[in-house]
Amino acid sequence: MKKYLIIGFASFVIEIASTMYIATVAERSGYMVLWAFVGPFLALPFVGYMVESKCWRERLKIAFSSAVGYTLGAYLVYRMNI
Repeated sequence: MKKYLIIGFASFVIEIASTMYIATVAERSGYMVLWAFVGPFLALPFVGYMVESKCWRERLKIAFSSAVGYTLGAYLVYRMNI
């Protein structure tokens, strides 16, 4: 259960960070370099847990928890008008 919460939270943060990256690229801001550098580190929970998973049922749980995180992140970005 703990790993699915970690994956969901990482997805949530990645969704917000990717929106910030897109916004900085659109504004031609120097901060886009920061967001481009941080992005791969945010994906570490996925990589570690995906490599560990041995069956498709576990991979589907990981996909579901990441989908929930991405959806909540997109909803927050939409509501906050970032």
